[in-house]
Amino acid sequence: MIELRRITNANDSAWERLVTLYTESFPPEERRDRHQLERMLAETPEMYFNAVEENGELCGLAAYWDLGAFYYMEHLAVFPEIRNRKIGQQILAYWKTHLNKLQLLEVEPAIEEMACRRIGFYERNGYKVIYKDYVQPSYIKEEEACPLWIMGTDESPKIVSYIEKIKETVYRQPRKLLPGTKE
Repeated sequence: MIELRRITNANDSAWERLVTLYTESFPPEERRDRHQLERMLAETPEMYFNAVEENGELCGLAAYWDLGAFYYMEHLAVFPEIRNRKIGQQILAYWKTHLNKLQLLEVEPAIEEMACRRIGFYERNGYKVIYKDYVQPSYIKEEEACPLWIMGTDESPKIVSYIEKIKETVYRQPRKLLPGTKE
């Protein structure tokens, strides 16, 4: 059985392994600057950057945001050497059990095989594509980054306002914590 343990500072014993996994699992346009992320651990209470552990073994990371009426699931990664143990599926089951609000996440459109497989994984675990006209903002610049789809655990008539909340809270506001940025 897995557990999620929130990381609140870069002095945590799991931090170096998790930040390496984060960097190796996500291309630069899909992740934050390391120093920005370290500041966010302590200064952004809506963000939950978690170590995923199974019986005390560090297995991966799961990052999500509590945005009031819903959760935004930002990053999920498992160490390559343990990817066949269904840890990702267990994380989604954990979220379903412990986070009792609408959950939203971004996926690449179903064009390439890997994107189709990823969408299928989320669909098998209770998510569905609910919005296809989304453009993800850049993590570091005042521009749009790439077209993605939004998947969720349920439909919502408020999806457009929820997407704006994601763009503002998850992407725009944290830019002020980038190194070299004046606050």
